[in-house]
Amino acid sequence: MTRPSAGWTNETLLVRVADGSRFVVRLPPPLPTWPAYDLATEAGVLRALADSDVPVPRVLTFETDEKWFGTPFLVLSHEAGRPIGEVPAFDPWVADATPDDQRAVHAAFVRTLATLHRFDWRAATLDATLRGAETTLAVEVAHWRDYIEWASDGAPARVLKEAAAWCAQTVPEREPAGSLCWGDPRLGNVMYHDDRTVAAVLDWEMASIGPAETDLAWYLALDDLTFHFTHRRVPGFLTRAELITAYERTLGRTVVDLAWHEIFALVRSTAINDRQARLAALTGMAYPGVAGNDNPVLAYLSGQIDAFTGSG
Repeated sequence: MTRPSAGWTNETLLVRVADGSRFVVRLPPPLPTWPAYDLATEAGVLRALADSDVPVPRVLTFETDEKWFGTPFLVLSHEAGRPIGEVPAFDPWVADATPDDQRAVHAAFVRTLATLHRFDWRAATLDATLRGAETTLAVEVAHWRDYIEWASDGAPARVLKEAAAWCAQTVPEREPAGSLCWGDPRLGNVMYHDDRTVAAVLDWEMASIGPAETDLAWYLALDDLTFHFTHRRVPGFLTRAELITAYERTLGRTVVDLAWHEIFALVRSTAINDRQARLAALTGMAYPGVAGNDNPVLAYLSGQIDAFTGSG
């Protein structure tokens, strides 16, 4: 058994057995990033997508009997493919590729994301288990404001709390029909074939129902944030305008209020990273982030809100 180097919100084991077969085991983490870790719902999403145009690992079993590990666990197929690093511009497979191959990697990701957002989640009865099926965007913002309080043990960073309040006060009036949202759409959560096509889409623990903009903005906001701190982009990737145009073409509609959704995405991602940084400090583990008011992302977040409101 081995553990992948990436991943903080769950415990993942890569297992090879004597006959050479391989599979993946996912368990709740020893210290929680979430108030509750729902492997059953994650398994349900993967089963629903099993025969769709979005490639995902197969669910081999979901075990609720805690006699094995003291917790339920999920066993998934091991999907062959090539992962991309957390910063694609620093990944040699991407950075050293031709511009055409770089573009193919990016375009395949965008196409897969939009294809996911066209999936008929009601026919798959995911409305019975996933958050957001019958609620509004305002309720989703309230959910994350509650999370910020829980994740910080009642002592959130001031700017993060204020940013979440700003999101609640400025919720867009337009709310598109809900889509199945991945929750953490990043290139680091995709496995690729050598021909640059998508082999598998991973990490569905944050899946929910909501506007497709929720996912698209997460990718765009974190991509811009990464560029802000690294000053590196992949030259062959689609431009922002090209990406949005390609995404809308596959989705079948125009996206709305994207700037607001990007700020909301920054609030959510910062809240999660703040929680993980607190847990790392508690256990003495190294973590590439800072908890509390000293987090440099907070200044960037404030700048994005100022730019949105015209006050900066």
